[in-house]
Amino acid sequence: MPDIFKKDPDPETNKITSIQNEQKMLPEPKITKTTEQIAYPQFEEINFQQSQPIEFPQFEESPNASEVLDLLESLEIMRTEEQRLIELKKQILAKQHDLESKLIKKIETKKIAIANLISEIPSLQDRCKQLGQALGADIYN
Repeated sequence: MPDIFKKDPDPETNKITSIQNEQKMLPEPKITKTTEQIAYPQFEEINFQQSQPIEFPQFEESPNASEVLDLLESLEIMRTEEQRLIELKKQILAKQHDLESKLIKKIETKKIAIANLISEIPSLQDRCKQLGQALGADIYN
């Protein structure tokens, strides 16, 4: 008699062995293509078996000590140059900010001067009319 028909005194254990035995007896599932594989056939499984071994790039031996020192010296020169350029950039930006603020102040003073001149025009026109009337001259607007 097969093992799956034997009763175990413990019902919980019986369920487990019964399920395990059923899983053993089930046929292998049939593998079907997914919709992604059908829609995108270029993404199907890739065969990773290669006939030739993968070749990795070969690196040269470590550089000479003099080459390393030259590289370090070049790096230090570039760092100092970078710092100098950063400081120069900061100075230029500060100068630009100063010039912009001076320009804004000048524009504001010019606006005030223009507003004052515009406000003076009617009073000057009135004085010119009065002088013209006093002199008896014809005044054209």
